Amino acid sequence: MKALLKSLTFIIIFVVFVGFGFGVYVFQAPPVQQTKVPKFQIHTRTAVRGRPVVTSKPLAYTQDVYRFNLDRQYISNLSSGKLERELLFSAALTHRARLKGAALDKALRTEIDWQKMFANMTENIRFGPSTPRLEVLISGEEWLLRNAPGAGYIVTRTDNQIDVYLPDLKNAFDTNKLELSTDLEVSTEQTNKQWFIKDKKHGQTYRITNGKENLIVYQQSKYEILTLLFEVSSAAQASLTEGKLSQELIQGFKAAKIPLAGQAEVSTIEEGVSWQVADLSLIYNVRNEDDRLKIYLDLESRWLHIRADDSVKGWVQRDRGTIFEPPPPIPSSRQLAKKRLLVLIETVKEKVGISNEENQTEDTASR
Repeated sequence: MKALLKSLTFIIIFVVFVGFGFGVYVFQAPPVQQTKVPKFQIHTRTAVRGRPVVTSKPLAYTQDVYRFNLDRQYISNLSSGKLERELLFSAALTHRARLKGAALDKALRTEIDWQKMFANMTENIRFGPSTPRLEVLISGEEWLLRNAPGAGYIVTRTDNQIDVYLPDLKNAFDTNKLELSTDLEVSTEQTNKQWFIKDKKHGQTYRITNGKENLIVYQQSKYEILTLLFEVSSAAQASLTEGKLSQELIQGFKAAKIPLAGQAEVSTIEEGVSWQVADLSLIYNVRNEDDRLKIYLDLESRWLHIRADDSVKGWVQRDRGTIFEPPPPIPSSRQLAKKRLLVLIETVKEKVGISNEENQTEDTASR
């Protein structure tokens, strides 16, 4: 019996020791690090300012990146918001079904009222008063019908009828080595002059402008948002707990060329860990990391600090673009175990606290 108790005692001590060691190992799991930075995509050519104040002068200008030219036939895709090849309608050739080659080319060019046909066969495609042009692609088999602005529709012969299609703009992007996803949003900025294609899956926007001879495709640029502004010693933490900025923090803002308006409000987010500084239209997050106070720009700020190129850093108004935040990092099994263990500890503490309150209530009632 004594030998059994001795063995059980040894096993319990061993289990407690291993459990303690595992707990220490889990609690020392490093924090989940965000390896990628948020990007800011500029919607239009925008001035980059040296500092976020109304009177500041432009430091540089952002601009979209030219990618390639397109034939104007793709105006039909952009105006309809449908980028892939799509059948619009089919119509019988009637007495023209016996014609072939150049004879059929001529008949389609001179005998068909394309404006009336599109008005009858489609809901919202209208050619206007000018006569559309029919270009021969393959004699007697395939044609390109254009309206006055240059929008094109592919016409093909199938047995005794003709089929009318939208062109394939997605294929034109693929040919120019810019692959579009299926999650797209097409918008018209100016009718027959400028459009935007927003690729939601790839987080990219393209601006298409109607130039003198072609459609010009620009890729709107993304710029890295410089969220980490500067850092100071943890000695400045004492003033933050009092809702004030220390001289070291104020000097840090000045050194980073970010003048404070003098009305900055300090609030505590997590005691001893993080604080927020609100200064007019800008918001800063202060975090205690590795015994240093690091000051970050909050993405909810009206102005965002970006790197336009290797030599130019500046500020751009948030409403001039779209923020693309990186996907959240994937925590390791050790980090997940730490999170679950902390939740378990908090749950146990809450239950113990409730139990103590109930006991105190019972004692008071019994007295």
